[in-house]
Amino acid sequence: MNLIFSRLLIFVLVLSQAAFGQSPMQTRVQHVEEGLLPAVLIKGNPAWAIQERMKHYRVPGLSIAVINDFKVEWAKAYGVKDIETSEPVTTETRFQAASISKPVTAMIALKKVAEGKIALDENINNKLTSWKLPDNEFTAKKKVTLANLLSHTGGLTIHGFPGYEVGKTLPTLPEVLDGKAPANTAAVRVDTEPGTKFRYSGGGTTITQLALMDIEKKPYPQIAQETVLGPLGMTHSTYSQPLPDDLRKQAASGHRQDGKPVEGKIHVYPEMAPAGLWTTPTDLAKFAIEVQLSLAGKSNKVLSKEMTAKMITPFVSDFVGMGFFIEKHGNAIYFGHGGANEGFRCGLLVSRDKGYGVAVMVNSDNGQIIDEIFRSVAREYQWEDYLPQPVEVISLTSDKMVDYEGRFLVNPDRVLTITRGDGRLLVQPTQDQGFELLPIAENEFIRTDGNAHYFFVRNAGGIVEGIKRQSDQETVVVPRISKDNLVPLELLMAGRASEAIEAYKKIKREQPDNIAIAEERINSLGYGLLQQKKVAEAIAIFKVNVELYPQSSNAYDSLGEAYMVSGQKEMAITNYKKSLELNPQNENGARMLKKLAQ
Repeated sequence: MNLIFSRLLIFVLVLSQAAFGQSPMQTRVQHVEEGLLPAVLIKGNPAWAIQERMKHYRVPGLSIAVINDFKVEWAKAYGVKDIETSEPVTTETRFQAASISKPVTAMIALKKVAEGKIALDENINNKLTSWKLPDNEFTAKKKVTLANLLSHTGGLTIHGFPGYEVGKTLPTLPEVLDGKAPANTAAVRVDTEPGTKFRYSGGGTTITQLALMDIEKKPYPQIAQETVLGPLGMTHSTYSQPLPDDLRKQAASGHRQDGKPVEGKIHVYPEMAPAGLWTTPTDLAKFAIEVQLSLAGKSNKVLSKEMTAKMITPFVSDFVGMGFFIEKHGNAIYFGHGGANEGFRCGLLVSRDKGYGVAVMVNSDNGQIIDEIFRSVAREYQWEDYLPQPVEVISLTSDKMVDYEGRFLVNPDRVLTITRGDGRLLVQPTQDQGFELLPIAENEFIRTDGNAHYFFVRNAGGIVEGIKRQSDQETVVVPRISKDNLVPLELLMAGRASEAIEAYKKIKREQPDNIAIAEERINSLGYGLLQQKKVAEAIAIFKVNVELYPQSSNAYDSLGEAYMVSGQKEMAITNYKKSLELNPQNENGARMLKKLAQ
């Protein structure tokens, strides 16, 4: 009877779908399109639609490819290539893959290892002929190897690259690696002993590019085409930079967070191996499927099973192999990579052992929608252990949370200030967007925009002395501090600039790798203050940057811009001149000086 009923139910379902003109596959696609989810799933909250979220994030165009049973089950595109032309995105529209260029580069490099042209553990300088990585005290014991470059364990500088505006003079790779004009980034150098820790370095991947070119005596796009792109049928992919005119017509334009196009529409990346791949989600899916099949011993179009395994086997750090980042969700293991170029964001995530995954690409600096789509696909295709369990928010009276109010030190320049409001906790990070913590138990809270749980830690006397933040990746306890204990940024905002500068210098002396004093972070803080019309404070923070990084052309350029906004013409000229002195190819500085001279 049960069997008869089941068959009848299936018949009714198929008949219903046919009556409405929708196939089972169309239903799956619709479920994904209407099922976008936040990082934290709260019982009773509805999902979002893909078009709704594109509008919310000001994403002009989006393309997706879904992998199931080791095949591209479906691909679909939404929106426009360029907000000014309104030409629609198709599944053949090329996007910049940004840092997803790196795992493809890793496969290329590992193929050369398999061919005996380079060894994973040999000094990379043995293969570099057009340029050499300078030795120093950090390479005295250990040399940088290809394995280090592919796993970001070479102790190398330069996280990523901003690219170059269309039509601008492009540097050679040796110029990029030495930080010489017209390169717009500093030199790539070893400043930590190789093989001791993970530190992401696009600079290291650029060294890989040059080594492969020196070995093969060919342009990098040709090496990539012959080694990986061609064999895997990635027919809409190329590392060509700049993109040839005929291919540019098939490509999307980049857009800023406000939805406006990137100046010149796109940036050009001579750093091809770490950032220069133009491709589609379907081609990225083909690449990922080959890795999945090779790991399963079912394909070796490029690499053997053993060599492919190196891409997803932890090397030094347990979350990164030679090419991919590794994610553990319960008993399931996933691997993938994300990407962020000027005006483009993308993501690739697949199961190590099952035949499913997804690739998403957008032509926007706003990439938050990508993870929301990942979660929608994961729910529809029932990915193992990927989605968190839905939680139920409870009600707490305000008096139960009075002890939780206060200030908590996240890092030397970031404080979380917590107050109460309407049965929830309101959190205001230093100079950042606030968020709220929702109670799921009397001493356990969550935030809706990140999969982390917050617990308040009490001492033996029952006084709250810190917060424990627990996520899948880490558990961190941050201490409570008094209202009079101000971090450097708070000192700046209070008009105590000299004290703030000394505090930043102290951090740099004692914790030189701390993100709090990273040049890019301080520069970003300055521009954030400029946007808020807090010009005096912006000038103060830019002054900190030139104090900490006196050889940075960009730091002086930013300070010059702040002085120009404030109407202090002579100070603006002085700093733009200093910027040009450090980098004669700083076209923005030259343009601003010309404008100020009028």
